Amino acid sequence: MDDGILEEYLDRYVRIHFAPDMIGQGLSAYAEGKLYDYSPNGILIEERDGSLDYIPFSAVRLVQIKPKPGIWERLTGSS
Repeated sequence: MDDGILEEYLDRYVRIHFAPDMIGQGLSAYAEGKLYDYSPNGILIEERDGSLDYIPFSAVRLVQIKPKPGIWERLTGSS
């Protein structure tokens, strides 16, 4: 992974989808939270309750990052 590629996305809400072999029966296929920090080995997200979750890149299939609201969304308050 390129150094600093996630730097501009810190403090943004993300959804981390787990690799298929990391999902057990009855477990969620993804985790959501605010991107808190990252390293070459994994991602640290802050959940809504304030707890921190470390997710190693070996368990990640996809990282979805919500875009920042555009000017129209900011002006009108719509999402």
